[in-house]
Amino acid sequence: MSLVRNLKIAAFRGITAIEGRRSVPSARLREVDNFIVFQHATALGTVIHSTPLFSALRHAVPSAHIAAVASGFSLDALRNNPAIDSVIETPSPLKDLKSSIQSIRRQFPFHNSNFVSLFPSGNERTVVTLQALFGGASTRVGFAVEPALFQVPLAFDRTTSQIANNLRIVEALGHTSIHFEPKIFFTEQDTAVVAELLADSGVDLSRPIVVFVTQTSVTQRKSWRPERFHEAAIYLKERYGANIVFVGTASESAAIDQLRSGLPFATSNVAGKTNLSQLTALMSLATVGLTLDTGPLHIGRAAGLPMVVIAPAWSPPIEWLPVDNERYRILKNADMPSASPDYIIDEVSVAEVLSALDDLLSSYAAERLQPSALRVLRET
Repeated sequence: MSLVRNLKIAAFRGITAIEGRRSVPSARLREVDNFIVFQHATALGTVIHSTPLFSALRHAVPSAHIAAVASGFSLDALRNNPAIDSVIETPSPLKDLKSSIQSIRRQFPFHNSNFVSLFPSGNERTVVTLQALFGGASTRVGFAVEPALFQVPLAFDRTTSQIANNLRIVEALGHTSIHFEPKIFFTEQDTAVVAELLADSGVDLSRPIVVFVTQTSVTQRKSWRPERFHEAAIYLKERYGANIVFVGTASESAAIDQLRSGLPFATSNVAGKTNLSQLTALMSLATVGLTLDTGPLHIGRAAGLPMVVIAPAWSPPIEWLPVDNERYRILKNADMPSASPDYIIDEVSVAEVLSALDDLLSSYAAERLQPSALRVLRET
């Protein structure tokens, strides 16, 4: 171990020793009912997979006051969550540590009460810990890149899911945790925006709405061939009269339009036209989804949308995908340690995808096309 590293560890241990008088002893963590959760993750899936922590914490400690410190898209993912009492917006400490510290000190909710600071997976960065430390958060529990700065540090367990890892925080506090699915909450105004957007896109509300997620980063090597998406879309249109609605980011819109141009009927492209909560509202009103393993998949899961997931051979499903959940069909037909530069998910066939879509539509179409959902859209 280097001299610099040894000096850092000594300094960190000195800080925690000084804080000792203000920290809650490990043996008494179970008695605490004030929590502040730091969420500055840079990946959308990471933020969404932290939302079960709030539900599980509320379930374990019904009287708890739960605050969240967040920046960026984390704010949209957490803002309307009923398990959270307050969301404290700060600049990202990854970009402006000083301002983020000043911001949290102005808004800090627990100056005169015992509380515990929690760090879900994806926030194990020294600057996030420093925001908490200098912002006034002394007792720290969760995932840490510098364990010496934590009273109860956790290390990520690669043999289980992101959700299960985050729920270990509840257990570290001395409580029993139960599984919750990810959840993003949206408002009536979000539903109104979606209703107008779908109407302007020519969506027939009396027919199934199938969300297509066809784009992902080229560096992730998680793509499926456009002609296969074409075959799936044509099948859904001919058999079910389905509306095909493509979603994604604004930067993906041109590629989506290029894919859509190969189809012999009209489809809708809402890529870049919704924010996070609006896209969740849209997916909550869709019937099924066909998706790659990428960000909008996690939004669909948070909306409870039944989906067929085309999974890459090189990525273990356990960490990110909804394994053993009857609302999802995960199609993964090969295993490899890594992906070659030209890898495409050719091992998943169109026939398998269509069979899985038929299965979901037979199981969930009646639920998803319930009159109340359609009435919300028509009356908004």
